[in-house]
Amino acid sequence: MLQAAPLKKEERRAMSRYGMGLIVVTVFVVAAAATHSGLSSGMTVDSAKSAVPEFSDEERGRIFDGVMRISDAPVTEMVAPEVADSLPEEVPMQDLPSDIIREIPLVRGHKFVKFDDRILVVSSASRLVVAMIPRYKLLP
Repeated sequence: MLQAAPLKKEERRAMSRYGMGLIVVTVFVVAAAATHSGLSSGMTVDSAKSAVPEFSDEERGRIFDGVMRISDAPVTEMVAPEVADSLPEEVPMQDLPSDIIREIPLVRGHKFVKFDDRILVVSSASRLVVAMIPRYKLLP
């Protein structure tokens, strides 16, 4: 069986520096990837997509009513993205009514987009769809 020759002090020091350098580069690459994808420390891709506000049925109804009162809000003519998907850059977002923002603090920093069959609540900063509210009301 062959045995490796013992490393000299300089060789051990060089390997140690190389290993530390590799670790530092790896940390920077991971941090850059997390920043680019909109993740913060301690969040995975799945937890970032699920880290959206959860609106109660009453809040969803209030958002629906507030948006439907805006008669001149344009209706977007394209396939609507799903919750946790990004809204394409070319789709304009509309400001939520100020009374809704005061009443439901969770919508602060969000906008909406009207579609034929739904209203999307979208994060202003990331354009991430955080909620979908159907444009019909269920009977009690």
